[in-house]
Amino acid sequence: MGEEEAQLLFSRRLGSWDTIGGGEEEVMTMILGSLHHVPLAIIGAAAFMTETGTPPSAYWTIFRGSDEWAKRLLSRPFCEIQREADMTESILTTYFVTFNRIAQQMPIAADLLRIIAFFDRQNIPEELLSQCGLKGMDDPIEFRQAIGKLLAFSLVTAVKREDTTLYELHGLVQLSLQVYLPTEQLDQWRRAALEVVSRLFPRCENEWRYIGPAYIPHALAVTKYMTDPIAEELIFRMGQYFLDMGSYNDAEIQSRRCIALREEGKEYDWDEDGRKRFILLGAVTAYQGKATVAEHIFRNLLGDIEPSLGPNNPDVLQSVNYLAMVLRHQGKYDESERMNRHALDGYEEVLGPKHPNTLTCVSNLAEVLQRRGRYIESEATNRHALEIRAKILGLDHPNTLISANNLALVLDCQGKHEESERVNRHALEGYEKVLGPDHPDTLSSVNNLAEVLEHQKKYIESEKMNRRALEGRKRVLGPDHPDTLLSVSNLGAALRGRRSYDESEKMNRLALEGREKVLGPDHPDTLVSVSNLAFVLKDQGKYDVSEAMNRRALRGYEKALGSDHPWTLISVQHLADTLRSRGKYLESEAMNRRALEGHERTLGPDHQDTLTSVNNLAVVLEYQGKYDVSETMNRRVLQGYEKTLGSDHPWTLMSVQNLADTLRSRGKYPESEAMNRRALRGRERILGPDHRRTLVSLDRLALVLQYQGKHDESEAVMRSVQQRRSKIPDRP
Repeated sequence: MGEEEAQLLFSRRLGSWDTIGGGEEEVMTMILGSLHHVPLAIIGAAAFMTETGTPPSAYWTIFRGSDEWAKRLLSRPFCEIQREADMTESILTTYFVTFNRIAQQMPIAADLLRIIAFFDRQNIPEELLSQCGLKGMDDPIEFRQAIGKLLAFSLVTAVKREDTTLYELHGLVQLSLQVYLPTEQLDQWRRAALEVVSRLFPRCENEWRYIGPAYIPHALAVTKYMTDPIAEELIFRMGQYFLDMGSYNDAEIQSRRCIALREEGKEYDWDEDGRKRFILLGAVTAYQGKATVAEHIFRNLLGDIEPSLGPNNPDVLQSVNYLAMVLRHQGKYDESERMNRHALDGYEEVLGPKHPNTLTCVSNLAEVLQRRGRYIESEATNRHALEIRAKILGLDHPNTLISANNLALVLDCQGKHEESERVNRHALEGYEKVLGPDHPDTLSSVNNLAEVLEHQKKYIESEKMNRRALEGRKRVLGPDHPDTLLSVSNLGAALRGRRSYDESEKMNRLALEGREKVLGPDHPDTLVSVSNLAFVLKDQGKYDVSEAMNRRALRGYEKALGSDHPWTLISVQHLADTLRSRGKYLESEAMNRRALEGHERTLGPDHQDTLTSVNNLAVVLEYQGKYDVSETMNRRVLQGYEKTLGSDHPWTLMSVQNLADTLRSRGKYPESEAMNRRALRGRERILGPDHRRTLVSLDRLALVLQYQGKHDESEAVMRSVQQRRSKIPDRP
């Protein structure tokens, strides 16, 4: 019957019972939905409530408490007050009559119904029934006759989704069948359902993505009460599926179920299959961000298996590779690289250089090289992995996209921002198509794209991408996962670029607190947050606190990464900037020279970080009145940017303006005017006539014109500045 009729029948059967209402209406709707608006079921539920004085909310709590309680409620005899007093029956009795009738008319339909009862009752794929192994079900005519009989009795319903037919079993029918079947048949049909799902559940990652989602609910249902090896093996495959899909908490549940079954069951031993359960648990724990726990799992496992299996056993190599990964996550880069190279040597010897496992190891090695600041070597290693993966696996395979993503990251680290953005966007499009928008790997790609956009000063788009990554990671990974905290940190950087200093400080403090708690105070990522917070504090004029934070970050980097690591040198540069802002010019100059020498040695003379150091040294030299050396430095910066970025890049134009200012300070007014006009023309063309930096160039042009006695022209330029500023906000 319809919903309104069901509500009317339910209310009428409760009679004058006056406790209905007061929030019970919503509960009544849920009860009626669970009873599928079946009249006899509604009458039985109302009778129980009336006879026992049970309010709907209490009945609903009992009904959904467990399957056993629901069966007892539905099996309870009740007296229909409109019939003779001795005509008592239960809700389930009527279904029993129907089951018997089907068994007499068409035994194969009855068997099909019995096996369906142990699947999840919703979204049952047709192939799960037609390929269930029952005699005749592989014959399309016999299958249609059997399923047609169940449809005719309204025990199952067919649902069309796109080009797929799915079947659903009414909840009351499922409960009734499990009461109806004798104990020995319960075990028989539960096992039959398990064997069907185990046989059809995909066994490789290429099928998981497309077939797995349809079978997971049924795999969970058929393994719920089973403990035998078939169930344990299916649970393991579900764990692998959840890991591949990025559902790390679900993967952990399944991997721990496997281990618990093996520890409790006498039919298991800790053979090759047993080892793989611990490898799965360790991998899941690593991806959950629990690097310390994962390290403990893999070290214990290697201690157990390596002495007996040898260093080149595939399970040993896989464990070593995962251990290298979790060491990298903890900032233990030296040991991580050693472990990666050990695993890579073994894989190349045992599996060959082009095996997928070997390439995974190559990719992991590239990541740790990038973390160690060896960008050129990391780029070459990433390109090697990407080229082979694209050829063997295809451009859109998740592992190929990982290599593309990692390549984009190391390109960004080298200042190759435009190429990095192109590779990032390709990787992100692939991830969205193959894995979906909320997979952890997709969100990592969003995060990396946000970073490279921020490095190109595209702050608005960077903020948008950072917020998307952060919201997704909070939802999928949780607020304290290291990847979530990375997104918090990156959002803080984008907000700083947009001059939202208060909100940036808030985000940076949130990232720092989270990283100190999760990673520890000396982890390189924690030190990044210390450095970023120092940066935004300097922007707010809080120079003393900023200096203290910068010194803390620098000490940490020197200890964890060494004095020549790119992150250490950037920290030196940040401290130099803060010291300049505090008027400590001599110490700032010394720090700038240290940063410049380190960048030239490790990155080369034309790297953007090197040129930034040259530029900052030029500024502090000018503050000290050392205009001749400052001019030399500014000319070097300009030549470097013209060579690497082109003449119209915003950074090149900034360098032109800086040189113009230095020339003005040296009294070289005509050349200063020429440089000012060049900077102005470029900024008007690239940034627009009303951009903040364009107006700075106009201001400086007016000043150098004034110095040359060109007062009328200077005043005209100043009027133009005032008119433009009157039309726009102070902050673009």
